[in-house]
Amino acid sequence: MSQTILIVDDSKTMREVLKVYLMGRRYEFLEAEDAERGLRLLRLVPVSLVIVDLKMPKIDGLAFLRHLRADGAPGQRVPVIMVTGEKGSLYESLAMRAGANAFLHKPLDSARAVEAVDRLLSKSTT
Repeated sequence: MSQTILIVDDSKTMREVLKVYLMGRRYEFLEAEDAERGLRLLRLVPVSLVIVDLKMPKIDGLAFLRHLRADGAPGQRVPVIMVTGEKGSLYESLAMRAGANAFLHKPLDSARAVEAVDRLLSKSTT
């Protein structure tokens, strides 16, 4: 059975890179170019995992995560990987406190990205 991953990133290139890294696995992908569209998709389609960029226009990844983790929100329990090009541990700490399950720095290391996705998806099916 395939699992659906929602990739929320304002960079089309980054969305494509993530799909290439995860190619060959039993994953289907949904894409959103901003947090608003990502939240709308979560109301319409069940997903297994969300990968979200921290820095996006209007609603950033932290605000997206807070909306997602709010009581009664669609996808409230979906595992989330936050990604960013920002340096330092402050953003990782903020993301984890907001409810992220994993945190990856850009430029993404393909092996780390695959490991994080596989680990979170295997937990969600057990």
